[in-house]
Amino acid sequence: MRLVLILMFVVAVAFAKPKIVVEEAWVRAVPPVSTMSAAFLEIENKGDENDTLLKVSSPIAEITEIHTTIMDEGMMKMRRLENVAIPAGKSVDFKPGGKHIMLINLKKHPKPGEKVKLILEFEKSGKVEVEATVRGMGMMEEHHKSHH
Repeated sequence: MRLVLILMFVVAVAFAKPKIVVEEAWVRAVPPVSTMSAAFLEIENKGDENDTLLKVSSPIAEITEIHTTIMDEGMMKMRRLENVAIPAGKSVDFKPGGKHIMLINLKKHPKPGEKVKLILEFEKSGKVEVEATVRGMGMMEEHHKSHH
């Protein structure tokens, strides 16, 4: 009987975890003289337990930081975020003008159509690898229009 209770507990704990799904991942194409780019995506927690995005890394950047854009005295400014809460049953958007992932000191300049690997590290879900498509400026505008 004790073994059955232990197994039931293990199964219950296994099903209580966050279920992280990352969609719409893309990276902004930049000219060869640029040292930075940005990544955007949507993180959905389909589970019933909250999770937290702790950090992001990518082989194309020496430094990767999570940022948000705020209005400060009439000026748009970026602020670094230590982490981002991903509530159970909710989605968090990383999009231009809001939360985003800065790719700093680029080792390679992303070109439209290429794929860039992003490794997202969550407090409870661990590492989640994502292939982000590189988009040029015109492609971003077309994508934005198609969602309205």
